Amino acid sequence: AIMQRTLLPAQLPEVAGLEFASRYVPGDRCEVGGDWYDVFTLRSGAVCLVVGDVVGHGLDAAQAMGHIRAVLRATALCTEDPAELLTRLDEHVQYFQADTMATVLCGILSLSTTTLRASSAGHPPPVLAAPHASATILTIPVDLPLGVESGHPRHSITVPLPPGFVLCLYTDGLVERRGIVIDDNIEKLRQTVTAQAPEAVCIDVMQQLVGPATPEDDVAVLVARDLATAQPTRRIMREVGSASQGVYQHRQ
Repeated sequence: AIMQRTLLPAQLPEVAGLEFASRYVPGDRCEVGGDWYDVFTLRSGAVCLVVGDVVGHGLDAAQAMGHIRAVLRATALCTEDPAELLTRLDEHVQYFQADTMATVLCGILSLSTTTLRASSAGHPPPVLAAPHASATILTIPVDLPLGVESGHPRHSITVPLPPGFVLCLYTDGLVERRGIVIDDNIEKLRQTVTAQAPEAVCIDVMQQLVGPATPEDDVAVLVARDLATAQPTRRIMREVGSASQGVYQHRQ
């Protein structure tokens, strides 16, 4: 998995007011794969959070993943709209990587407006936790994966974030198991994610969803936490439930 780790961030960035943690575990089919996560700041000061999964296993998937990750970073210099970003990335994949298909969740986190603007290319939804409240599954319109020609525009949604929020992004290797309905495991993840330190969230998530056994598929997890919990001017999310509650419909 040495090559895989060279394709992932060597360390997560330091961003004032935020704290991050992550996990990557290769599946038992191969030492390298197509799962990845990324975090980087944009010119506006917003933070781009990305998790993705290239369909397939082995060196080919890892190389395709590395290429997509690099193109996504370059594209983020041109637009901070996650739907447009994924649209441009998809055009690149279909033109230059015709045999590649990937799911991606791209979120633009703005601390100035305390919002997350997100777009999903066939990817399972993030989980949002807040202090003294149950976590919710964010309802993000699920568009087709990258590499699938559709002719339909991509969508994004803006979600207000409460003080002290914790966001958990992940790839489907975390929740997809033989004989288990994926929505049941996403619900289990929702119950596991709480508003605590990201490293503790990662530990809990891996213990509850993966356990000691090597997973069949690659697993990538990215957790972000808001540290500025004492700022009274921050806008509290009024309707987390109605804006955020939802169930991911697994693609066929």
